[in-house]
This record gives sequence, structure tokens and C-alpha cells, in this order.
Amino acid sequence: MASGSSVTFINNDNQPHDMSSDPHPQHTDCPEMNGVGFIQPGQTKSTNAFRTVRTCGFHDHNQPSTVALQGSIVVQ
Repeated sequence: MASGSSVTFINNDNQPHDMSSDPHPQHTDCPEMNGVGFIQPGQTKSTNAFRTVRTCGFHDHNQPSTVALQGSIVVQ
């Protein structure tokens, strides 16, 4: 994605999630990611704009080892 863009998360699960930047539990790699935070089932939330070119890993703070709730965002 282009620098200056944001990413929208949609919680299609039946439980809430707390989406955060890697690493767990510091959440310091990509502070823009932390704009999503706590997201209820059916809710949509966006990150803050990513301004630095890098790869940003993310996870669910409450389920940090659940692979299905992990990913990365590549900022170009």
C-alpha cells in the first residue's frame, strides 16, 4: 500500500479482538496500527495513516499466538 494510506479492519468474528502492532506486548513497531485497537463483532475500524516505508506486523493482543489473527502490512 502507498505511504500515507490507512487500512480498514472488519471484525467478521463473533468475539471482540484487540488488534495491535508487533511485537507483543510492547506494540511499538508501527504505532499507526494501534489506531484500530479494540474492535467488536461486526465493527469496522481503520488504522492511522502509515507514513513510514516498512513492513508492519500485527496481532490480536489477547490472542497473540493465534496465527489466523496475525498478519503484516507492507508500506511502500
